[in-house]
Amino acid sequence: MDRTSLFVADKEDGDTFSFDQALPSLPLPKLRDTMERYYTSLLPFGTPEELAKTRTVIEEFEKGVGGQLQAMLEKRAGNMKNWLGSWWEDYGYHLLRMPLLPYQIMAMPCQLNLVGIPQSSDYMLKSLARQIYHSLEFWDLTRKGTMKPLSSNGGKIKYSSELCKFFYSTSRVPGLEQDHIEKHFLTKSEGTTPTHMLIGAKGRQFAINCVHEDDTILTAAEILVTLQRLRSILDYEPEGDGVSALTHDDRTTWAQNRNRLMEISEANKETLRLVESSCIVICWDEHTPADSEESSQLSIYGDYHSRWADRSSCIVAFKNGHYVYTGEHSCYDGTLSASFATFMQFSFFEVPEPDWSEAEQSQVKEIKELKFQLDDTVKSEIKRVLKEVDERGIDVTVTFTVFEDYGKEFMKDMKLHPDSFVQVLLQWTYYQMHQEIAPTYETALMRHFYNGRTETLRSCTSAVFEFLKASSSEATTDAQLIKAFRAAVNEHRHLMDEARKGHGIDRHLFGLWCAAYENKMDIPALYDDPLYAKSGGGGNFVLSTSTLGFTANVGFVAPMTFDGYGVFYAITSDAIYINTTAYRDSIKTSARKYNIIFKESFRRIRSLLEQLKTESNL
Repeated sequence: MDRTSLFVADKEDGDTFSFDQALPSLPLPKLRDTMERYYTSLLPFGTPEELAKTRTVIEEFEKGVGGQLQAMLEKRAGNMKNWLGSWWEDYGYHLLRMPLLPYQIMAMPCQLNLVGIPQSSDYMLKSLARQIYHSLEFWDLTRKGTMKPLSSNGGKIKYSSELCKFFYSTSRVPGLEQDHIEKHFLTKSEGTTPTHMLIGAKGRQFAINCVHEDDTILTAAEILVTLQRLRSILDYEPEGDGVSALTHDDRTTWAQNRNRLMEISEANKETLRLVESSCIVICWDEHTPADSEESSQLSIYGDYHSRWADRSSCIVAFKNGHYVYTGEHSCYDGTLSASFATFMQFSFFEVPEPDWSEAEQSQVKEIKELKFQLDDTVKSEIKRVLKEVDERGIDVTVTFTVFEDYGKEFMKDMKLHPDSFVQVLLQWTYYQMHQEIAPTYETALMRHFYNGRTETLRSCTSAVFEFLKASSSEATTDAQLIKAFRAAVNEHRHLMDEARKGHGIDRHLFGLWCAAYENKMDIPALYDDPLYAKSGGGGNFVLSTSTLGFTANVGFVAPMTFDGYGVFYAITSDAIYINTTAYRDSIKTSARKYNIIFKESFRRIRSLLEQLKTESNL
């Protein structure tokens, strides 16, 4: 397995986007089927009386407005290959008014240490030059359509590549009531795409063209000599006016200030266009994190006056050679971030160290500073935002840890699916900490459907609930506990398979809500039922989780609820990489304590599995 075989398409693979149109339409479940699955998902959360009331609510919904809304969805599905369309972005993300940082951004530590790259101030300029060069390679593969399409099952199941077009040259533009995405990226077959990169540093923004006249990308040596020149500018000239800080305000106020910038001058409109359309974005952060946990934490705080939050993807480059990749979540999902991070690690590992002596003969590429014309109102707004984010401090705590006792090989030896294994244990961890069950969200990948993104898997199933209850009973034997554990793992795996077939719950419920909203109908009573929120509906999942696959690359987002956790993990053969997040001001949660108990749970379950396996072989 190497970089070329994983990421570069051959003749049999075809164009990156050639399979997208042939992908099957996103399935629209029958209303009756979804309501039955929904009711089953409520069983761990309701008393008999509550469940009886909810059963009545469901029946009334089915017989009444639910049928009308389903008919609207069926009509929509008849005219669209993906009946969700833009609803997920428009209503799932773009109505939210809170700042993107730290509440909505995805982030992922780079972990160059895993491929033997120095994370030090002495090597920083060279490693950044390589980061930019390999990112340009990824960009070039995407724009030329030569990126290998993601697939599974030996290439038999193809996945949509459409989201790749939103990785570069894309911004989430603020609106007074609702944001929207502006994509400037075009493939070669579609037309001309922006070729300048944006580097934000010390409150300033700089643009550098990334291609030669013959359309080839800059070499690492050319990038290095240009970075050396830019570093001297940053070190010996005053800081900039920090316009980027405005992007970290609540979305409505940022929209007002963005409009104000454009009203000041036509030049500001052009500067905005250059900032929002650049192919890649670097935030050159002046902090010096000690490790991946600290760099993860700083990636959602850090240099507010230098980082343009709206951009779909960004490389946060710290002064001492640590890096974090960030993404604006409405533009794409974490699987694309993980794919990019894996490409970068393979590139650093496989591509030889550049011949840096070439930098001596290279000319410094033109560095264009992007300056805005500001009035007193905008200047005071920049000061206000910087003061507010400073006073707010670290609102979301980010942790990064690695469990190194075992990984997926042990789980597979035990005939248990690795992701399902981890899912049950992360809920067990919560149960041990808080003596209660948690409505749990897990991402189910749906990119094997036309323009598909994700579905919600409600991981707190009845079998998980039975396992959790058994774990707290002194009457439960080890054999009974492991039997309950296996049942919980297997049920989770079954439900994940069903969700990925289009037999989920939450996207259908969301679509029914959207149909009512867009047709200016009263929101049905189903969504006001107490068990809807208690089971996680409406964004009330206490555990927000996702697996990033089977590499060491794992990222994170903030928890969905104030007293909740974000638990994100990647599983390798012999380790599990974990990013856990929690809100600082919650008096209930503790991300660090959660990690400790999570690891203890892994050790305890292994001990029991091995003990019972030994006994069964005697």
